[in-house]
Amino acid sequence: MLTIRDARVLRGPNVWARVPVVHLVVDLGELEDRPTNKIPAFTERLVALLPALDDHVCSVGRRGGFIERMREGTWMGHVLEHVALEMQRLAGGTATRGKTRATGERGVYNVVYAYDQEDVGIAAGRLAASLLNHLIYGPEADFDFTKEAEDRIIRLAERRAYGPSTLEIVAEAEGRGIPVMRLFPDRSIVQLGHGRHQRRIWATRTSATSGTAMDIAGNKDLTNRLLRDLGIPSPRGIRVSDEDDAVREAARMGYPVVLKPVDGNHGRGVCVDLLDEQAVRSHFAAARAASRSGSVIVERMFRGKDFRVLVINNEVVAVAERVPAHVVGDGVHSVEDLIRRANADPLRGIGHERPLTRISVDR
Repeated sequence: MLTIRDARVLRGPNVWARVPVVHLVVDLGELEDRPTNKIPAFTERLVALLPALDDHVCSVGRRGGFIERMREGTWMGHVLEHVALEMQRLAGGTATRGKTRATGERGVYNVVYAYDQEDVGIAAGRLAASLLNHLIYGPEADFDFTKEAEDRIIRLAERRAYGPSTLEIVAEAEGRGIPVMRLFPDRSIVQLGHGRHQRRIWATRTSATSGTAMDIAGNKDLTNRLLRDLGIPSPRGIRVSDEDDAVREAARMGYPVVLKPVDGNHGRGVCVDLLDEQAVRSHFAAARAASRSGSVIVERMFRGKDFRVLVINNEVVAVAERVPAHVVGDGVHSVEDLIRRANADPLRGIGHERPLTRISVDR
């Protein structure tokens, strides 16, 4: 059985490549004597699960080259390399480089492949090993490849994906030849450059962003008050701390209203288009749960479009309209079917990899 003895991430230029890579030490066991052409129907079964492997050129130098190599006979470490790369592509990754080399110990290989997100790269290698063992040693009742790929790779990639603004900054830096290093896999903290010239960004905040500006922008009540003081139209809002106050202020300003956490983010806890007292009471707990301070804002409801504007050096460089996930019923298909059809749109991807985000189903 194929086993992974060691797994590590090399984040910069290394002995294997000039790009960051995952390095696995893989023990093939008895598979050292069983290349792919000696395992009945192996290639066909693998390609049936991962048809895009036909795009891999491998050392042959043309489309379909890797599949040719498997039919002629190649070792399982080499297959693991290609499957791990393809797993990442399923999750929206773009990494294509890889190599497999002997360690000097019989049946043990160095499997090296590039990655976009390091923890997704490691997970891809481990899932690739599970899949290959499953195909070689027979079906396991509890191994569902589609579900495993969704849970262990695609959803992980979605959680770890850069936000749209960070992604644009990283792409611009790479386009200018500036070294980019993600410092923590679960945070969008990125280092640009090295040594005394380095700069760090966290989402849209940079090492030049003031703490005062961050505190103001993170407090919706304070932000709205400052905007109104400057004569910039903003919804009237009142900060409240309990449900009864929220009901009283909503009645005073007039329905419909919005409840939102004073200091939340990513739209968490925002409850819109509340039409009466019952709606305010039933949604108040959700808004307060998303507030770090425990306070909630009651605001007048305004309908319109939602835009995100990226400003660099006092110039607007990009504007994106943000459209909530939705489907339109047709009287025939279920909501689940409509979501599945919407997600088939090639413009939709995982996280921020494409112009539209794949619609996920939650509570």
